[in-house]
Amino acid sequence: MPEASGQGEIVHLGWRANGDGFDVALAVNRLLSCGARAWWIHRSHDGVDAGDYLVEVTHAQRLGLARMGVSIAPWHAEVPSDARLLWRPVVRLFAGTASKFPYFAYYALCLLRLGIDYVGCDGASLAHGALADANLLIIPGGFATWGIDRAENASGADERVRDFLARGGAAIGSCGGAYYLSAGRPGWTGTAPAKPLYTHEYLQSGVGVVSVAMCPGPLSFGCSPTMEMPYYHGPIYDLLGSGIEVAAKFHALALPGRLAIDNPLDREAFERDIAGKPAILMAAGDRGRAVLFSPHPEMGDLVRRYIALDGYVRRYLPIRGFGTMRDTLRHYRVTDAPSFRLVLNAVHALMTGTHAPHNPSPVRGIEAEAERMASYERTDAFPALCRRGLAELPDFGGGEEGDLLRDVAAGIAARLDAASARAAKFMEREEPTPSLEPSRRHLVYAMTEHWKESANRTAAQQLMEADLGVALLECWTRAAEFDQAIAGT
Repeated sequence: MPEASGQGEIVHLGWRANGDGFDVALAVNRLLSCGARAWWIHRSHDGVDAGDYLVEVTHAQRLGLARMGVSIAPWHAEVPSDARLLWRPVVRLFAGTASKFPYFAYYALCLLRLGIDYVGCDGASLAHGALADANLLIIPGGFATWGIDRAENASGADERVRDFLARGGAAIGSCGGAYYLSAGRPGWTGTAPAKPLYTHEYLQSGVGVVSVAMCPGPLSFGCSPTMEMPYYHGPIYDLLGSGIEVAAKFHALALPGRLAIDNPLDREAFERDIAGKPAILMAAGDRGRAVLFSPHPEMGDLVRRYIALDGYVRRYLPIRGFGTMRDTLRHYRVTDAPSFRLVLNAVHALMTGTHAPHNPSPVRGIEAEAERMASYERTDAFPALCRRGLAELPDFGGGEEGDLLRDVAAGIAARLDAASARAAKFMEREEPTPSLEPSRRHLVYAMTEHWKESANRTAAQQLMEADLGVALLECWTRAAEFDQAIAGT
């Protein structure tokens, strides 16, 4: 059985001892990013829960975790046989014109909260080698549904993705990304040999908040029997080919939605076409390994909050009044959404069977992306962009609904003030946090480009995008604080 290397000692990092908070994931992933060894436990026993970790830490790292409020316990036994050694995820997040802000930014938020650093890439950088030193590609919602070559006019991107998967790389896709990893349309990878009910004409489903029923397996670790999350026209699977494991099934429609796309999913259509169908697939075969999410766990409570604001809250405001609806909106966990655990478990499940990349370093596609972002390097740009999002909010009008929207905006502004003060000490440095810098630069670039666009967005959508920007700043800063703590600086 594995033992401590002599550079540190093995400790138990448990979810229960840390209130099931996502600082557990943040701790293990930031430790992996600096070379620590970690194991993912697959079976509950002797005070250890499935999904807990054993981590090898130095004395300085122990002290740093304690300063960040993370509880660990000594581990005096051997590493259990059911524990799986975790590789560090070296992530490329697809974020081109087919998945621009805010599409990719929901995954950026989720990954940063989980402590997983990433590099953003578009179709051109994928075609020119951006996956050469990666082991995980994440494809968010958007228009990868058409194939990346065609969606981004980037000849060779689809071939590079297929090659990456065939040689041992792994992928996670949500909605449009899940379509792309399915079979049945030109350009798709066929990693999961399953064709959705609706392929090209996918808008025939709808928008809403759904619950999925978890099936036994590693993706269910730490999850309740059913999980709620947003749904935006994700693939509906019926017949499945070989090499596919169903990790969850659609259970119920919690709430129809109109946010961003005015196409609410009605209950009759849900019961007819979706209920009981696979919602999450795990696929493994000669076309690669992947987790496919039909709904959007990465959107979590953020998008759920504004779907509710756009419908549920408006309906029940006259019935229950301002106070109750204000508290309903205040208690959505934007940076601690329960569905983020599904993304974490998916990453871990894929990172226990892939090969660690050798000497990760920038490649041509990533260097080109960095050059394109060079004009967005002001260290205070991130908080400034968040302030711009708040400054451009519309007049919410009078009445209780207007008061409610102003209360939401005031809460976002207060969070921005707190996050800006915490982030300043990192952003004033010449090289604040090396592994986190690509994500900060890419977010600044993408948000700057986004605010150049003139678009007719509802008040709820504008509030949601302002909230998203602040949440990204909060999660990036929290990850930077962990890096500082475990480095002992």
